[in-house]
Amino acid sequence: MKPTSAICFAADVKQSKRIEKEHLISILKECQQTINKQFEQDLLVPFAIRNGDELIGVMKNFSHAYPLINQIFQLSRLHRCPFYLGIGIGELETDEINVHTMNGSAVLHAFEARDKQLKKKSEQAKIWNDVETETSFYFSSELVPHEPLNALLNVIVTTKRKWTDKQKQVIELIEQFPEWTYEKIGKHLGYKSPISTVSYLLKRADYQKIKAVEDSFTQLLVLYENLLNRRER
Repeated sequence: MKPTSAICFAADVKQSKRIEKEHLISILKECQQTINKQFEQDLLVPFAIRNGDELIGVMKNFSHAYPLINQIFQLSRLHRCPFYLGIGIGELETDEINVHTMNGSAVLHAFEARDKQLKKKSEQAKIWNDVETETSFYFSSELVPHEPLNALLNVIVTTKRKWTDKQKQVIELIEQFPEWTYEKIGKHLGYKSPISTVSYLLKRADYQKIKAVEDSFTQLLVLYENLLNRRER
């Protein structure tokens, strides 16, 4: 197989021994099914469970990497199952679609990011690995600069963790119903001053700034994908 530019995701459940085994497998299977269904067209290697407490997969479409990462964060929070999430950028060098036999620099860097950086709390990853009850992440690559990705994603994650329940309610409605006006959202939520309250909540949440950072994050990933594709020619 010709090497293909790829992003590998290697998630390992934090303190998995504290979770009853059958319950843990049930959580991982639900995460696996949700991700594989949503990102079916984007995956080179569908997500699969490995060693009872790991979830591994490989993506080909860099422009959809942020939605996938966000999905992992949401699922981990929903199931109260935080991960060490190593993300490797590079190449997939085999045509295997099995997480046990696949190989390539993207795979190697994902496991390195997770096991050598996050789990061993290296100096490079320490600043992104400060909340034990939440999913931690670290990007790694030798072919493209990975620290800008760590910095951008950290800004997004840190800000979102500070959102209040009211801010989350407004943002969920904006993203679910983008055609709704601030007035309609505010009235739906029962606010006496719907426009000003929604505007205030969004400003306090730095919502527009975070959307801009998310866009920049994806733009950088797409740039890296283009650079890797040129390298392969």
